[in-house]
Amino acid sequence: MKRVSSTLVIMLVLAALTALAGCGQKQAAGGTAKLLMMGNENMAFLEIVSGSPTGFSADLAAEIADRLGRQLVVTIEPFAELFPRLKSGECDIAMSAITITPERQAEVDFSDPYFSSGQALLVPLDSGIASVSDLRGKSVGVLKASTNQKEAEGIAGIKAIVLFDEKPPMFAALVAGKVDAVICDTPFAKYNAKQTGKTRIAKVLTRGDTYGIALKKGNTALVTKIDDALALIKQDGTYERLYEKYFGK
Repeated sequence: MKRVSSTLVIMLVLAALTALAGCGQKQAAGGTAKLLMMGNENMAFLEIVSGSPTGFSADLAAEIADRLGRQLVVTIEPFAELFPRLKSGECDIAMSAITITPERQAEVDFSDPYFSSGQALLVPLDSGIASVSDLRGKSVGVLKASTNQKEAEGIAGIKAIVLFDEKPPMFAALVAGKVDAVICDTPFAKYNAKQTGKTRIAKVLTRGDTYGIALKKGNTALVTKIDDALALIKQDGTYERLYEKYFGK
């Protein structure tokens, strides 16, 4: 039987301890742990501009990551893929403009709410649509797998619900007349109407919705850390500064 040198044994033990210490902590260059975030592209909340993430959710996530001592890494995916990828461990958080619902809380865990929202009916500027009753026989665009899709499915008489993977092509289809109306979260309806001058909010459909940061079910330690960071961000004025940057006072 061959003798194993004490030096080799020590090296193997140190390697094993290093591996255990890094388990579950994805490392960035320089040894800083990463906070992997996935989101869908959302004007004013999350966009990639010149290779860098920008928007309210992106800036807020960067603040949270900094206070957790992590490096934020952001990737963009279609909305419908966010929860499956989160559950499979491909990211630590899903964040953009994700409404907290009981159905989603059964699938994933959420941070404390960080943004108040609602849903609105957006139409072309010259449209005669004024309420949901005017949608009979009309086509309505919604984001796939969103609460907006669920809202549209509950409206009687709609001719067709057209599903989109991202918001920009959905709004482009509205302006081009390919759909008669769009149901989307109120912040995006306001943003589109202001930016394009070609659409208007016909009716606010719901109020009191809130956005949260989604995490894999059972990741309570990270939920607690994020909630603590959020609380401090709101207390020290950072949240207000970011809000005014993207939405005004």
